[in-house]
Amino acid sequence: MTLDRSGRALSLAALLSLTPGIVPGGARAADSSEPLVPLPPVLVTAPGPLPQSVPREWVPGALDLLDRREIGAGRSTFLPNLLERLPGVTLQNEQGTPFQPTLTLRGFTASPVTGLPQGVSVFLDGVRLNEPTVEQINFDLIPLEDVERIEMIRGPSVLFGRNTLGGAINIVTRRGEATREIVSEAEAGSFGRQHYRLSGGGVAKPLDYYVSLTQTQEDGYRDFAASRLSRAFGKLGLRAGDFNGTVSYQYSNDRIMQAGSLPQRELIHDRTANFTPGDFFAPVLHLAAFNGRYALSEALTLEANAFVRALAAEQFNVNALTENSRLFTDTRSMGGRIQLSHDSTVRGHENVLIVGVEYTRHDVTTRTFGENATARILEADLADVQHAPAVYVQDGLVVLRDFAGPRSRVVLTAAGRWDLLRHQIDDRRGGDSGGVFTFQRVNPRAGINVNLNERTGAYFSYGEGFRAPAFLELTCAGPGAVCPGLQAGVAPDPPLKAVTARTYEAGAYARPMDWLETTVSLYRTDVRDDIFSVSPTGTTGVFFQNIARTRRQGAEAGLRARASTALDLRLNYAYSEATFQDPVQLATPVPPGVESVSPGRSFALVPRHRVNAGLTYRPWPWLALSLDARYVSSQLLRGDEANRQAPLPAYWVLDAGVTVKWRGLDAFLKVNNLLDNRYETFGTFAPNAREAGAPVERFLTPAPPINVLAGLHYTF
Repeated sequence: MTLDRSGRALSLAALLSLTPGIVPGGARAADSSEPLVPLPPVLVTAPGPLPQSVPREWVPGALDLLDRREIGAGRSTFLPNLLERLPGVTLQNEQGTPFQPTLTLRGFTASPVTGLPQGVSVFLDGVRLNEPTVEQINFDLIPLEDVERIEMIRGPSVLFGRNTLGGAINIVTRRGEATREIVSEAEAGSFGRQHYRLSGGGVAKPLDYYVSLTQTQEDGYRDFAASRLSRAFGKLGLRAGDFNGTVSYQYSNDRIMQAGSLPQRELIHDRTANFTPGDFFAPVLHLAAFNGRYALSEALTLEANAFVRALAAEQFNVNALTENSRLFTDTRSMGGRIQLSHDSTVRGHENVLIVGVEYTRHDVTTRTFGENATARILEADLADVQHAPAVYVQDGLVVLRDFAGPRSRVVLTAAGRWDLLRHQIDDRRGGDSGGVFTFQRVNPRAGINVNLNERTGAYFSYGEGFRAPAFLELTCAGPGAVCPGLQAGVAPDPPLKAVTARTYEAGAYARPMDWLETTVSLYRTDVRDDIFSVSPTGTTGVFFQNIARTRRQGAEAGLRARASTALDLRLNYAYSEATFQDPVQLATPVPPGVESVSPGRSFALVPRHRVNAGLTYRPWPWLALSLDARYVSSQLLRGDEANRQAPLPAYWVLDAGVTVKWRGLDAFLKVNNLLDNRYETFGTFAPNAREAGAPVERFLTPAPPINVLAGLHYTF
């Protein structure tokens, strides 16, 4: 971590896509007075593998940082639940398991569910975690307990690249520290929850090391919903002269039972029921990554990243109308990135230039079987080789200094990125699902920061984003290529178009007092050729189609205050609008099977209003009491893009916790859904096979009732 001249950390979140990776020397000055009750420092890091720190006034966009203190004891152990504390982040739970929620941000999703309009990229130590099958995210495979910090960067990003339409989530894992430690953890709670973990780390100069073993299991709050997650993680670092690098390895082996949604009439009588018992997801992951940085000179820095990733996953779906389906997916990925950063002056003005190149190759195979009581029949056997090269450049320049005081400045940033994605799909059964599909685009980005001082500033930015159609989208791309379950169908002719997005954003931040920080941002994203999955009436399959024009727009505001060393408050509000901008005909499970969507109609499962608040009170240094509340407004059900059906009702939830620290011991107790509210976070329409004629009904996923989690963490 880089320190400013007063010794305070400057580190922030990833540079939105415009921020330089190195700070000119003149940009590091800070107020020499030390606040009596300071808020945690706002940190910004460039999205390189081993980024350097930069000041907030170089970031033309909205971003959030969560450090290890906010990921510690008593917090959520899964990434989406933790991010739900931030402005505008909403969770839905289609799968009926806490380990596989869908995250919605600015009308885009990051989800393990195939078929959603994915538009958020997730990175772990420089490795993109979006799966090459359909850009989905398997949140259960992210080692949150081993994370040092999480950076959420909103809007499209040149440095993060493809699929970054609504934002990017950059995750950096821990490494060994100077103080050697061994930590043992044990947690238990409602629904048979058990969590055990052993970790340790330290330094043996010039090396540092960190290792952990984690086991989580629970019976689930629904019937037939028991799950198990097992993980091992290790990281070895080297600091030698001008070189700083790490090598990490992760192994995960999970088995997650998926309770899914329930017909509304059944949910009223039994919220714990399981309509299709037996659904499960079982992934096995190996991930090895290298990250390194070498200072070639005082002005020039070389960064590099390389990785190898192997994922084997089995998905089994019970089908009450037709035969069951079982999908086996094997993914082998490898790639890397090289980036040069040059810090200089141009006619006396600080300037930072970043140039990078990256390449990733994915080899994906999928086999889909239909199953009944007596036989398993191979229905699809496909392979896809993907090549994804990219080149990017960005330049940041301080064009004006000291115009409103000794620390005022205007910073201009410009960037551009070329991405290409080439699919080579092979139908290994000799069918007509194969083909070669190539998508490429140059995406520009530009921004300006106007800073009156280091505490107050405003920004404006314009950026474009790009998402190429994914493997399974290309092979399920029309009414003639409906995919039962999750299998691939017939390659389309012509193929799907790539999604493009243009985002305009303006915002401001202020720290009027040492203990108070406020932020506000306004955005509009115009999207062309959005990819939607649709389900025809009477089928259990889906196909994908382009939607000509859609729009996401809204506002986000946040406040963080620390009135004393004992009291910490946060309050966030977000308004989100996701709408269709052209008339479109969509297939839907709701009879008669086709819906006419008018311009201005809203997307399903995107709430207009979201509020979250948190209060932490520390009457003594060893005791912390917390309350967290969130409100989510009503949401339309999936399949009701015409906006004609009753929505999911609005809901609000209150959580409470207590943490006690004594020497090396941390003990916590957390009560979720303290008031035992009954609410649903997901809804759709589907045929009810248990009723005569299999009528199409509302299917909803119930949220968990009041539940308790307690744990002990001891550091040796």
